[in-house]
Amino acid sequence: MSGALIAVLPMLLGVGIGFALPLQTAINAQLRAVLSSPFRASLVSFLVGTAALWIILALNEGGIGLPDGFLQSEPWWIWLGGVFGVLFLTGNILMFPKLGGMQTVVMPILGQIIASNAIDAAGWFGVSRHPISVQRLLGIVLAFIGVALAVVIPDIRASRSRRMLNQSPDGAARSRWMWQILGVLLGMLGASQTAINGRLGSELGSALHASFISFLIGTLLLVLIVIIQEGFTHGRRADARPRQGQTASEPAPSATAAFMNRLAVIGASPWWFWIGGLIGATYVFGNAFLAPVLGTGLTVIIVLFGQICGGLTVDQFGLLRASKRRVTGIQIVGAVILLAGIIAIRLF
Repeated sequence: MSGALIAVLPMLLGVGIGFALPLQTAINAQLRAVLSSPFRASLVSFLVGTAALWIILALNEGGIGLPDGFLQSEPWWIWLGGVFGVLFLTGNILMFPKLGGMQTVVMPILGQIIASNAIDAAGWFGVSRHPISVQRLLGIVLAFIGVALAVVIPDIRASRSRRMLNQSPDGAARSRWMWQILGVLLGMLGASQTAINGRLGSELGSALHASFISFLIGTLLLVLIVIIQEGFTHGRRADARPRQGQTASEPAPSATAAFMNRLAVIGASPWWFWIGGLIGATYVFGNAFLAPVLGTGLTVIIVLFGQICGGLTVDQFGLLRASKRRVTGIQIVGAVILLAGIIAIRLF
C-alpha cells in the first residue's frame, strides 16, 4: 500500500463516519414511528451503542472501572455528557421529519459553532481559554452566511411562492422556525457535551473510556424515562373505556408485555433498524481514533464535511424511507460557505 493512500485513508474514514451520522438520524426516525416514542427509539440506539463501545473498550483497554476517589474528586457537571447526548439524539429524531436531513445537520452545526467559541473564550468546563481572534470571527460570520443561504433564503422563497399562489402557510411551515431554533440549541448542547467528555477523557486518560461512560449514563437515563413513560401509558390504558369488541373483563397488557411487543415489532422490521446505535458508537470511536492521527481541528472539519454531504444525500434521494427534499444550488453553495467558516474557526 502506497504512502499516499495510507495518508488519505484516515481522511476517508472521517468523511465516512460523518456521512453516516445523518443516516443514523433517518434510521432513528423510523424507529420512532415503529415504537411510537422518540425516547424508546433513543433507548434502542443507546443500548446498541453502549454494548458496541463496551466491547471495543474491553478489547482495547481491558476495563471499564473508575480510579479510586474519582467520583469524589471531579465536578458534578463532568457527568452531564450523557444527559446532553440523550437530549441531542432525541431532539434530532424529533427534528428530522420536520426539517429533513440537511437542516437537521446544518442547524446544530451553527449551534456548535456559537457554543464552542463561547466555551473556548470563557474557559468553561475546564478548557483552556482561547480569545476570539479576527480569523475566528471571520469564520463565525461565514458560518452565518452559509446557514442563511442553505436554510433562510430557501424558506423565504418557499413562503413567497405560497403567497403568489394565494396559498396560506400550513402549520408545518409556520412552526418550521421553532424547529430550526431547537436545532441551534441542540447544537449548543452537543458542543457542551464534547467539552465535558473531553475533560472526562483527559481525567481518565482515555477518550474511548469517557465516551463509554457518557453512553452508559445516557442509557440509564433513558431506561428511567421509558419506565416512567410505559407506566404512565399503561395506567391510561387501564383507565380507558373498553374498545369496540373488547369486553370489560379483558385486562390491559402489562407495561413489560407492551414493551416486549414493541421489541418484537422491531425484530420484524428491516435489519438496518438496529444499526443506528452502532453508527453512533462508530462515530464516537472514530473521532477518538482520528484526533491523535489527524489533529483535533482537521478531524472536526473532515467529519463535519461528511455530515453535510450525508444530509444533502439523504434529502436528495430520500434514503432509508426519508422524505425526498430536492436540494437546490443555493443550498449547496451555503453548505460550502458554512464549511469554509468551520475551516477558518478550526485551523486559524
